[in-house]
Amino acid sequence: MSTTNTTSTPNRDLDQILDEANVQSFMSKNKTAILAVIVLLIGAVVGFGFYMNYADKSKAEYNSDIHLYESTVLKDFSAKATDATLAKKVEVDLSALHSKVGDYIGLLPIVLKASDLLAAGGFFLEAKNVIAIGEEIASEDYAQYFVLSRKATILEDLKEDNKAIETLEKLTSLSTKIFEGKTYLDLGRLYLKAGDKEKAKKNFTYVVEKAKDEAEFVKIAQLYLSKM
Repeated sequence: MSTTNTTSTPNRDLDQILDEANVQSFMSKNKTAILAVIVLLIGAVVGFGFYMNYADKSKAEYNSDIHLYESTVLKDFSAKATDATLAKKVEVDLSALHSKVGDYIGLLPIVLKASDLLAAGGFFLEAKNVIAIGEEIASEDYAQYFVLSRKATILEDLKEDNKAIETLEKLTSLSTKIFEGKTYLDLGRLYLKAGDKEKAKKNFTYVVEKAKDEAEFVKIAQLYLSKM
């Protein structure tokens, strides 16, 4: 087995990359580069959340309630992220908060944060229920992107691949295009997993031809195509 470190030489020729043992090996060795992309996405979420949280000063009471939830319930769960009782409290209390503030957009950043914490702790069902609140709140395409991208990942973690595919397809219809290559790469993976090689190939090809600025995802798509 080759011991070539693809992470330390990200600009290697594609032919050399295609000599890797398999796609999983490539993704593992390129974890640093892929995580870098994720960090950029998280940064975008934080900036978006900061703006939306304080955009409507007329909702001072709502903002106060949201802050209280974040500084108590979410803080407690963050300290004990494997506690099932606290995970359920995150979901239940957020649902109650949603009932109080309605579809106030200032709640969305906390919904995203809560779903991320729950998913990171392995509480995927609770994360699914929380992100569903985000679907009700998010009306603009930009906001929907952050919700749907998380929902697709959570559904895949729950082995609900068909629903994950539906969510990703909905994501591609949005006018906001963020990390489009990853969206189509995930669609390709899931279609391939479902046995639909034609649709898988179509999505991998889209990544290669239309998402050229997302180099790492292009390389992975090319690897999948080389195995088909």
